[in-house]
Amino acid sequence: MFGQNKIVCIAGKNQCSIDFLKYISSIISKDNIVVLPNKNDRSVDNWQPSLRKYALKNKYKIINISNLYKIKNLIFISIEYENLINVDKFLSKELFNFHFSLLPKFRGCHTNFFQIYNGEKYSGVTLHKIDNGIDTGHVIDKIKFKININTNAYDNYFNLMKNSVNLLKKNFKNILQNKYKSRKQQINNGSYFSKKSVDYKKMKIFNIDKIDHISFRQIKAFIFPPFQLPIINNKTVLNIKYYKKKIKIYYD
Repeated sequence: MFGQNKIVCIAGKNQCSIDFLKYISSIISKDNIVVLPNKNDRSVDNWQPSLRKYALKNKYKIINISNLYKIKNLIFISIEYENLINVDKFLSKELFNFHFSLLPKFRGCHTNFFQIYNGEKYSGVTLHKIDNGIDTGHVIDKIKFKININTNAYDNYFNLMKNSVNLLKKNFKNILQNKYKSRKQQINNGSYFSKKSVDYKKMKIFNIDKIDHISFRQIKAFIFPPFQLPIINNKTVLNIKYYKKKIKIYYD
């Protein structure tokens, strides 16, 4: 079996992290896998399943990040993990992140939101090494897919999760055997957004008489039912679509 001398840690949240765990368990022994859920994971399923709950139910070892620092043969895989990683604390340099954009564009936070808000034609997932910057590490591989005209932020997030799993399946064995290649990012050609770059409560309200192509895509960016929905002229919007050259709004 692959990876007999490796310890693989899955750090993160949501269905994609569980799918990572399932796939890696088909390649290496469960005894060689540890799990690092986000701190706000209380073992309760909500709009997404809990990684912690799944790990406990299936008897994976849950670990604290400080316990990972001294593992020389560690492969650390971040998928929607909440914290920045200080690589200097790790003995291992095999630290990887699956980022929900086509780096170097949309580094940092709110990547899914800004791709829809800015009217990007394509989205994607990037596999890169973790360094002490924010999503600045060397790129190993990417998956790119088209954003359809009616794709809202909620739809696109599920596409991102699905393609992150596809990207893992494509690259994991090479990572395990240290056969991957990486290339430096051209950071100057990219973009970065901080946690404070979006105030969803203030920005989701639209007082407009006519929806043009700019407001259409901006409204789509706020359609994420687990957390927020846009408001147009004091009416909550469930969805918005372009169909037969007309924009149709679905109100609550």
